[in-house]
Amino acid sequence: MRRFSWPDDPFAARAAGEVHVWTWAFGHAGFADGEEAELRRDLTADEGERATRYRNAGAREQFVRTRAALRRILGAGLACGPGEVEIVPNADGKPMLPGGNLQFNVSHTDGVVLVAVADRPVGVDVERLREMPGAAGLVERYFSDAERRQFADLPASARTMGFFRGWTCKEAVLKGIGCGVRELDRCVVELHPDAPPAIHGPAETAGGWQLLTWQPTPDTLAALAVATRNAAGRVG
Repeated sequence: MRRFSWPDDPFAARAAGEVHVWTWAFGHAGFADGEEAELRRDLTADEGERATRYRNAGAREQFVRTRAALRRILGAGLACGPGEVEIVPNADGKPMLPGGNLQFNVSHTDGVVLVAVADRPVGVDVERLREMPGAAGLVERYFSDAERRQFADLPASARTMGFFRGWTCKEAVLKGIGCGVRELDRCVVELHPDAPPAIHGPAETAGGWQLLTWQPTPDTLAALAVATRNAAGRVG
């Protein structure tokens, strides 16, 4: 994986099998003069209308910045204008590019945007780290039996990070597959924050995906899931 900062780093040529991830961190200070209009020029008419419907200024800013960054990155990779990039949903609703030669995934949390681009299925998730008084309840409700046992065995001081490690990794894998968080049992992941990220099961998922985690900013945690080459044609 190669990491870049957006908008400072342009689209870079990828070696075969390489995954590129761009991070855009902004402080929700609002748009500079003329900036929103400039970014909106890269959106489609439908996206522009969607942005206008946001009543919350922060949510609108994040949507506009996210879509503009995505379209500029993909447009550079496809050698076309940002507004010319055709993004269509697959049967499960996952946004895709026609043809499948270039694949992407996007995640954002408050003030941080990630865009991942690869030549095979890829998923990314980013979450802002914060105290989670209800983490145990979420683990009990959504995680597997093995994950619940591991979470219970974590020291109390590691449980918040363990929860976010598990959640970001699971969501990255499921976004890569294209099924979203409605099928959380399709992967069992390593929760311990000091252990390497890993998928422990089921066999179909554990053998088909690789995981990476990192902190794009000091108070966020991100996970990237990318299909192994021998799995790229059969997952999704």
